[in-house]
Amino acid sequence: MPFPDYIEKKPKIIFFTDFDGTISNQDSCDWLIEHEGYGYAKMQEGFQAVYDGKRTYGEVSCEQFESIKTPFDQCIEKILTHVELDEHFITFYEWCISASIPLVILSGGLTPIIRALLGRAIGHELRGVEIIANSVVVRNGFESLNDQGGAWRVQFHDENIYGHDKACAIQPYTKHREGLPKHEKSILLYAGDGVSDLSAAKETDLLFAKQGEDKYLVKYCKQQKIPFTEFKNWKEILEITQDLYHDSKSVRQVIEQNRGVLEGNDSHI
Repeated sequence: MPFPDYIEKKPKIIFFTDFDGTISNQDSCDWLIEHEGYGYAKMQEGFQAVYDGKRTYGEVSCEQFESIKTPFDQCIEKILTHVELDEHFITFYEWCISASIPLVILSGGLTPIIRALLGRAIGHELRGVEIIANSVVVRNGFESLNDQGGAWRVQFHDENIYGHDKACAIQPYTKHREGLPKHEKSILLYAGDGVSDLSAAKETDLLFAKQGEDKYLVKYCKQQKIPFTEFKNWKEILEITQDLYHDSKSVRQVIEQNRGVLEGNDSHI
């Protein structure tokens, strides 16, 4: 994959993160599916099937989005009314800019909705953020995303079982740093919460998993004995990331001091 320019600058940290339910307090896609699509019960049934390995994430996600018939401009309006970002995320975002830490959003959601929510919260053009997510296109037979009757459909970022394979997005960064001296290797961090994050769980030096026994990422990490650090909000993530940036703590120390299981790759700990 072609790398952004910041790779050659060898940033100390590259931060990958999910968006829905991780940066946002509510999952925008889940909200749409629950209120404008086929409802909460069927949505959760699909997520459980993915977690149990009975269905693929791409298959379930496509079915969920297909259940939404609301014009897309109305979807954005509703999301802006009902979904808020974590109150500490903007502070984290601004610190990343000041510290020259690239922020890469890897989302199984929709790019226009992510941009709308971030734009409202930040109040100016996004800087220092790369968004890798799914796009929205006009369905055949319609003229606009905003037509009535199901005029839009999701165009997935990847043509595979995930729809958007977050592991595939991270792995080139891991490979790129192979062979570099240790002091030049970027520390790779990831934050997530749900089913779309399972493929990324083993790909970075430190994994932040959203707190909650009902969170699929926490359950998966415990089941698979994957090291993780639970977080409640982005204030906690910021404090740990700053410790790593200033060499106040190592990745190993963070994992040992938090709820996680220390196994696997120790290349940066």
